[in-house]
Amino acid sequence: TGPVMVHEDYSDGDLTMLTIPQEAVGFVTGQGGNFLRCIEEEWGSLMFFVDVDLSRGSRKTYERLAIFGDIRGRRGSELKVLSAVETKVPGFLYTVMDEVMSRDKYCDKTRTWGTDSMAFQADELSYALGKQ
Repeated sequence: TGPVMVHEDYSDGDLTMLTIPQEAVGFVTGQGGNFLRCIEEEWGSLMFFVDVDLSRGSRKTYERLAIFGDIRGRRGSELKVLSAVETKVPGFLYTVMDEVMSRDKYCDKTRTWGTDSMAFQADELSYALGKQ
């Protein structure tokens, strides 16, 4: 137990580091880490927060989430986490959109990997997400 230090420089091609706003960390983690564990199971990834500041009154505005796995599992996990963050901190995705969309581009064996995005109107969003 205790703080875990992970630096992006140490990646073997199986690591994505994601910055999570402090006000969304608890929501993303879920009770007893349940939300992260569900995402890990769905996408075959491993996720945990690194360098966490547990002191009361911390002025840290972000925490770093390490996501390990294959390229598809990391991206699926990343997008699911970002969706949760967006629920708690509306507009956050726009601040990291360029970084997220270009991350890992063409880094798969076939050099074709990428992520597309599509803008939805408010009335189209619930249809796209399906029943919640």
